[in-house]
Amino acid sequence: MTAIQVSTDPAPQAATSIRMLIQDAYNQGATALYMQIGRSPFFRVHGKLIPQDHLSILTPDRFSHYVQEILTPSQLKHYLEAQKLDTNVQIQGFMQGRINCGPTTQGVQAMSLSSIVLDQPSNEIERQGTIRGMVEDACKKGASDIHLQVGELPRYRIQGHIRLQENYGIVTPRQFQEFLEEVLSPEQQDNFRLRQELDTAVFYKGLVRCRVNCAQSIMGGVMVLRLISLEVPTVDRMGLPDVLRGLAEARQGLILVTGPVNSGKSTTLAAMLRHVNDTLPRKIVTIEDPIEYVHTSNQCLITQREVGLHTQEFKEALRAALRQDPDIILIGEMRDRETVDTAIRAALTGHLVLGTLHTKGTVNALKRLLNFYTPDEQDVVRLQVVEAMQAVIGQALVPTVRGGRTAALEIMLNTDTIRDYLQKGCIDEIYQLMEEGNDGSQTLNQALFDLYEAGVVAQNEAISVSLNPEDLSYMIKNYTRRSSRSGLMTTEYFNKPAT
Repeated sequence: MTAIQVSTDPAPQAATSIRMLIQDAYNQGATALYMQIGRSPFFRVHGKLIPQDHLSILTPDRFSHYVQEILTPSQLKHYLEAQKLDTNVQIQGFMQGRINCGPTTQGVQAMSLSSIVLDQPSNEIERQGTIRGMVEDACKKGASDIHLQVGELPRYRIQGHIRLQENYGIVTPRQFQEFLEEVLSPEQQDNFRLRQELDTAVFYKGLVRCRVNCAQSIMGGVMVLRLISLEVPTVDRMGLPDVLRGLAEARQGLILVTGPVNSGKSTTLAAMLRHVNDTLPRKIVTIEDPIEYVHTSNQCLITQREVGLHTQEFKEALRAALRQDPDIILIGEMRDRETVDTAIRAALTGHLVLGTLHTKGTVNALKRLLNFYTPDEQDVVRLQVVEAMQAVIGQALVPTVRGGRTAALEIMLNTDTIRDYLQKGCIDEIYQLMEEGNDGSQTLNQALFDLYEAGVVAQNEAISVSLNPEDLSYMIKNYTRRSSRSGLMTTEYFNKPAT
């Protein structure tokens, strides 16, 4: 069978300023650039003319715009009269070089720029195409992530959607190496070359903190930056249920926040820690890979450790944390058996342990933890987990009608009845108890229904996020917070009369 490669290259883009072309040529190590009406620009790199197919064909209007940008009024007048020009040019505060303008043998206007030297570029031009510049741009556009990959245009994730950023041009291998040198220390660069993947974080004072993942792919280097606000969020500002405050104040137990990637789990945990830090005198130890939100000690004494920077292994840091007299331990992710073992032991011996899991729904969290163990061990571990567990919070982000996204939370509080059903593995009964309870538990569908009823999210967006869309459709149609399976269809459960 012959594989057919389908082109997914983006449409060629036009540089809105000749400064962008010059900067692009410089980033690629070009010694000259050539422009001709009816063709894409060419860069001379290592003595070879290389077409820049990611740039659109030069129109007469665009060519005229470039000429007017780079020539002084007197130079422009001479060129328009003589239709050719060979002279030195300078863009004040940006570059110096040599320009040659005139018609080709076919009578088509063309120009070449050579001997280019960047000369004290402005801050805007200097940051064009740098990580710092992209981070500033992404913050202005409300992006949550920046995606960079060799051979591709940069992309931002804005309100959950990937958006092309055509003004930066395609990332070249040289540019990617410059990105690595900009954000990684020499030791981290060596580590990345050796392991071909790396997680770290960078801090831009007064702007944002970024979680950074670097990797290698078939196309070349890949870098993804997650933008994290410097201000730790609060429960109120995020619109989270009040029950989370009570959970954060617990003296011991295991609290898990679950959900898919990019669902805001770390942000919810940060808000819970912020509440404790603002109200109670406790000792908090966090173990993260990497650190996302940076907490300043207030009522609490907070110690934050990053895997790869302050410790080599999650499990080693967690064992060490137990000897640091903590009240609360935050584990960035429950990622292996030994971490789970230590977390359960800590939760059973007088510590409050907070952690994350990548699962759909709260009830599946127990299954996910048990999967770290052999079938013969699971019965014993199930008893320990159920005994240690305080609550599981399942989270999803939903686009709002006003733009942005909001969190919908499924909350399973480990009451005596739910504890009994968890030990027996009665999943359907647990969801029914969550629906009917008045202790703060709720299903994801109930959270989505409340957001829809409040006019925060649209019906189609709520249904697209639901783990059981048929039940949510039933609830919306009948104006009730109960699914058709609960059997509780009396009027006391209806929010408003049906129409």
